[in-house]
Amino acid sequence: MDPNETMTEALAAWLRTAPALADLRALWVDDLPAAPGCAGLFPAGSGVTARRENLLGQRFARCRARWTLRLVLPHGTAGAPANARRLEALADWTAAQSAAGLAPRFGNADPAAETLTAAGGLEKTGDEGTATYAVTLTAEYTRQLC
Repeated sequence: MDPNETMTEALAAWLRTAPALADLRALWVDDLPAAPGCAGLFPAGSGVTARRENLLGQRFARCRARWTLRLVLPHGTAGAPANARRLEALADWTAAQSAAGLAPRFGNADPAAETLTAAGGLEKTGDEGTATYAVTLTAEYTRQLC
């Protein structure tokens, strides 16, 4: 990850390459217009899940960061099944990219243990024949502290 780029910006740039999101008008960071075909990426928190120190005195923190990707999509008889396929395709693509080491890397130690996952579903339906879907993206990574 570029040191001048935040984790959220790196994740947004990577998501813009997702085939399941290719037809969206825009992917916003920390914003979501109500128009169909838009997406917004929102930081949802991060923290340390475990700490360890090796025999050399090096300290490591196992971390978890989460984001919520919200998608405003057409909804209804034809839209709902297509939206479900889109969410499944995004989750599958995320898993494949993570396993291949092509997803953003947030740690600075143990890259083989770094993972990024996506899971989500319908959040709410709108009055205008749209629905908002929420996908939780979770990164698990290790940082060497010293």
